[in-house]
Amino acid sequence: MKKLYSLLFVALLTMSAWADTVVTVDFNAQGWSTNTLVENLTIDGVTLTFDKGEGSTKPTYFTNTSGGALRLYGGNTMTITAPTNLKKIDFTFLSGEGSNDIFSTPGNYNKAGKQWTIGSSDPSNEVVFTIDGNSGHRRIQSLVITMEDAEPVTELVDPVFTPNGGEFTGSLAVTVSCATENASIYVYEVIDGEIDYATEQYFFQSGEFYVTETTTYAAYAYKGSDYTDFVYATFTKVEPTVEAPVFTPAAGTFSDRIDVTLSCATENAKIYYSLDEELWSEYIDPIPVTDDITIWAKATLGDLESEVVSATYIKLPETTTEVTFDATVDKGDGDAVRHHYTVVKEPVTMYVGDGTVYPTQYRIYASDTAALNFTSTAGPIIKIEFAGVSGYTASNLSLPEGNQGTWTTGGNDGVWEGYAYSVDFNINKQCRFTTINVTVAEEVEFLLGDVDRDGEVGISDVSALVDMLLNGIPAPAQADCDQDEEIGISDVSALVDYLLNGTWSGE
Repeated sequence: MKKLYSLLFVALLTMSAWADTVVTVDFNAQGWSTNTLVENLTIDGVTLTFDKGEGSTKPTYFTNTSGGALRLYGGNTMTITAPTNLKKIDFTFLSGEGSNDIFSTPGNYNKAGKQWTIGSSDPSNEVVFTIDGNSGHRRIQSLVITMEDAEPVTELVDPVFTPNGGEFTGSLAVTVSCATENASIYVYEVIDGEIDYATEQYFFQSGEFYVTETTTYAAYAYKGSDYTDFVYATFTKVEPTVEAPVFTPAAGTFSDRIDVTLSCATENAKIYYSLDEELWSEYIDPIPVTDDITIWAKATLGDLESEVVSATYIKLPETTTEVTFDATVDKGDGDAVRHHYTVVKEPVTMYVGDGTVYPTQYRIYASDTAALNFTSTAGPIIKIEFAGVSGYTASNLSLPEGNQGTWTTGGNDGVWEGYAYSVDFNINKQCRFTTINVTVAEEVEFLLGDVDRDGEVGISDVSALVDMLLNGIPAPAQADCDQDEEIGISDVSALVDYLLNGTWSGE
């Protein structure tokens, strides 16, 4: 019997040692007003950090008739860091969202089960979630985070404000907490640089208060006869703003026809567009584009108005050449041995920095030598279409910062569209492709200053060049108007000077 009791006691100890800690993050309980940009949040020692990533819109909290949720847009990231190893995370979404996939590093996110898990052989106290695509969004209402139980903190540590200062609109719920077991916390306002002890607020272990005006707070933790130093956080109230509209597809080139859509991250905002920056129309339906054009757009909400943004679309020559890299046929100097290789199909060369060619797939690995490049020896590349494999999809690729063109993914596949003789991709995770189709446009006769490549040099080229510089779109060689082998604002001046005087400077 003693042996049985001993075994039961050991079993209970083992169960206790492997107990789980569960933290619930309810984004609707943070006191945020609608249209609040969210950067970080700490609850019970778990820190969530949000970033714009490759997306065009920052993570934003919204409320509507369906409820409230944190919206993570295509390309946004959410990093969750816990004090102990994470085991699983359950997601609750608000209806009416997009269908963007969610990718995680490490671990696996199950879309059907709305749950992230990680294997016991690959422990981690941090996970990064990325929303797939360049448009759409996911509406997250809450997270239930399960992690391994942590030993109680007995040493006195500094209290923590969550959020730790920053800008807000309306009112903001602030949590102050101390990881030390049974610690007391005192919070004061700082007025004219001095701590006002008459504003004292007391909390045991943790507590919440609301900020309605620009204020700096000071806090210290206390336990027994020990005190921490003061920690400070400044909260700055700002007037609400309206986000500028987003163009889809982004400014760039097209081959036949495109339908341009406009969206705004600000809830209930109205969008207006103009083709001359004078006459404005409310945006309702996608705008059909069949020729070179610049579109201006702005958004309004009540008396608030966003900045005016624009996008220039340039129609490419109709004559094109298509080249298809087929892994079952076109192996170049690649094989099943992992190495760097090239595959040449005139006029395009594909270079892989680290990969293999299996009987039906191009496999491209993420590593220190990872690279993927396409180069044309004829006309500019205007489109690259990837046919991916489940689990190793095109979403594992991204464009390097400053690289021209647009990159969209859906399902296993991906499409790059732009205007460049050389196109590079980042490899974020192993990807596999059965075919890669590259479209090359006919070489356009070179005419200095003909930025929009319509065969003439005029005021439309000035607008096109300014738009490319503002939106970070690499301009064609025709835009190097001052012939210094760089394209910048000096080329705009040189182009305007040419239109006024009829000659290029230096001629």
